[in-house]
Amino acid sequence: MASRFTNQVRNALLVLTAATAIGAGAAALAAPAKTNWLLTFSVTPKGSHVIGNPTAPTKLVEYASYTCGHCAHFEIDEVPQVKSQFVANGKVSFEIRNLVRDPMDLTAAMLARCGGKGRFFGNHRHLMATQAQWAQGSKLTKATIDHLEAGKTLQFMLGAYTELGLDTIMAQRGVTATQGKACLSNQAAFNAIIAMTEEATQTLKINSTPTLMVNGKIIDGHDFATLKPHLAP
Repeated sequence: MASRFTNQVRNALLVLTAATAIGAGAAALAAPAKTNWLLTFSVTPKGSHVIGNPTAPTKLVEYASYTCGHCAHFEIDEVPQVKSQFVANGKVSFEIRNLVRDPMDLTAAMLARCGGKGRFFGNHRHLMATQAQWAQGSKLTKATIDHLEAGKTLQFMLGAYTELGLDTIMAQRGVTATQGKACLSNQAAFNAIIAMTEEATQTLKINSTPTLMVNGKIIDGHDFATLKPHLAP
């Protein structure tokens, strides 16, 4: 009798355990882990950078300049709301394209790409946040300016890298001087930045930054309140 009772209890426990496992499996199927799209990065064929769900139904594009005060304001004060409310949940992807306005801007745009696609958005934000520290042409020496006037763009950028303090600023992002100079020498990155700028100014006739586009349509304004209705139709 004791043996039979023990077997009955054991069988009952096995059934209960199996039912619990099945229930847990069903719950797992019913509530899959959510994706944090703020950790998803990609690079387009143009060489621009995207954060978020690459198949999001709404696609936000910013044409940005690193020496543009309004771009810095947009990045620091408005973009966090865009990311938290629309990019994180996969409804919107956010792409940054270059529209270079001056040689200092070009230098920063090259440095923003240091470390690959996973580092770009952090680099971008840091350069915008420190814009007032480095975007001052008065810091440039005559020798560096002479390089520019002689058409030696790389030599200008290498001079600007140290004279503007961009070496120190990028070191705060973990970029060594050697790595920074290698980024400035990246011909493919240079070509992509110039091509994006030419497409923006010559084909799309964009003449100001930041210029925002939602699903290919230019938005008049660059604050979250103006942008929000276009991201949540």
